[in-house]
Amino acid sequence: MSILVNENSKVLIQGITGREGMVRTRLMKDYGTRVMAGVTPGKGGQEVYGVPVYDSVKQAFEECGELDISVIFVPAFLVKDAALEAIDAGVKLAVLIPDRVPIHDVLEIARFAKQKGARFVGPNTLGLVSPGKAVLGMIGGRAESAREWFIPGSIGVSSRSGGMTSAISYYLTKAGLGQSTIIHVGGDAVVGSSHPEVLSLFEKDEETELM
Repeated sequence: MSILVNENSKVLIQGITGREGMVRTRLMKDYGTRVMAGVTPGKGGQEVYGVPVYDSVKQAFEECGELDISVIFVPAFLVKDAALEAIDAGVKLAVLIPDRVPIHDVLEIARFAKQKGARFVGPNTLGLVSPGKAVLGMIGGRAESAREWFIPGSIGVSSRSGGMTSAISYYLTKAGLGQSTIIHVGGDAVVGSSHPEVLSLFEKDEETELM
């Protein structure tokens, strides 16, 4: 199995028309992630790699139905508004890619997410991948390398270091040891999903044998 994301997860990308958002949309789409919609205020009606763009998360929900996850590629000072908008609309997992998000903003996101029964990964995260199922964020860089570096299996990987997250998973793969889900929890002082929380999810996953 996997935690947080799988092949059925319906994904929204906020900031999809920005440079980073467009590049990472291609990674996620090429890998097989179910990217259903993108949001950039004022850019509604466009498409990015076949993904329809809407002006708001609410509009994306109205047009595409319920979405499970939002991956956020907006400037750090806009992350709080983007995350609160997504969680308020019904997203159950937000992945906050940018670094240097103000700590007070992160605390507000954490409080609101708790009220809504949602969670978030990051900020300052490469994202996460459930090998063979879906990529969220920028982990792996390109779909081809993500398929080569990460293979399906029963080992859960979690680290505060982006380089360590990728390196551990790469060397496990080279040893023939597959991974269930790989998560870069984020390198900032305050992050949404701590190691204890992530390890608890792995512990409940019947197909994750090691962490």
